[in-house]
Amino acid sequence: MIEFKKTVKQTKILSPLKNFEEETLTFEYRTDPLTGRNTTVIRGMLGYIGKFLASDAEMLGALVEETNATCPFCLKNVMAKTPMFPKEFLAEGRIIEGDAVIVPNLLGHAERSVLAVLGREHHLQLKDFTPKLLLDGFRGAMRYLTMLSEVDASARFPAFVFNYLTPAGSSIFHPHMQILARDRPFYLVDLLLEKSKAFYEKHGSSYWSELVDAEKDGERHLAELNGVDWLVPFAPLRGLSEVQAVVKGKSNFGELGDGEWRGLAEGITNVLKFCHSQGYASFNIILTSAPLNEHTEYFDVNLRIISRPGIQRFCFTDAWAVPYLLWDGEAVEEPERFAEKIRLFFTEAKSNA
Repeated sequence: MIEFKKTVKQTKILSPLKNFEEETLTFEYRTDPLTGRNTTVIRGMLGYIGKFLASDAEMLGALVEETNATCPFCLKNVMAKTPMFPKEFLAEGRIIEGDAVIVPNLLGHAERSVLAVLGREHHLQLKDFTPKLLLDGFRGAMRYLTMLSEVDASARFPAFVFNYLTPAGSSIFHPHMQILARDRPFYLVDLLLEKSKAFYEKHGSSYWSELVDAEKDGERHLAELNGVDWLVPFAPLRGLSEVQAVVKGKSNFGELGDGEWRGLAEGITNVLKFCHSQGYASFNIILTSAPLNEHTEYFDVNLRIISRPGIQRFCFTDAWAVPYLLWDGEAVEEPERFAEKIRLFFTEAKSNA
């Protein structure tokens, strides 16, 4: 039912890197099985851009120290320098969940945009993120969404977003998560809902369940953790250490139990440990949902996580014209090869649990 379509093309050049000997370049054109979006897998690209993905440790350390003094999310400032909810919404002004603090966004990305400040440390290396840190944020976020549903039922399209460090678009170093809710889906979510519904109407089954079943035990499947399946997508959206998660049979955030939230938190920390092992320091995550309080048979809660370029004197971005403006995906290595490397971090974590 699900087709993994790819076409392999090659071209020859006389490479100055090899004394102008003939070299064959290989490109794989892959099609996303749900959306039809194109992704080009460029073999050898990771080795070419790899030097830009690690951070200059001295420069990163200096930025951490410089931003620490005035960080509004650090323990010494969070209650004095972050916004509060209006008293009619929450008398105490902020939601506290473990080490997470949920506050309104000073300048949000949606009409109901709030932040989960995660933990007490101003900066974390990727290996130091923990499931508890993320679980506190998820639980606090769900408390907020539950309260929100009682006063604004129209804000039923939520998305959770992580932007960690400046290469990922964050202006604040301290770990935090964006909790976005509004009365209309974000474009990608709308596209996924539309395509998922069309697949269900055509085949009589959920694309997401079919995807997990097709990938299970295959070369791109990584692990199943507490009802959450982790895999490397066949046709990545962005292509830098991109990993996908699917919560099979759960269509919106409200349907997730503590076990599924834990499965998401554990999987994220596994991916971040791999990214740290590669010298990476920055990442983005999106966690998407169908409308709250409405079960859909055709959509499952799903997540995407990617690493971002490092912090260096030489500014480099992976948001180049092809994926950013032409909307074609590009992957810098074969997804199957990447899956082989990162799978070890899931199996090791499972054996140590």
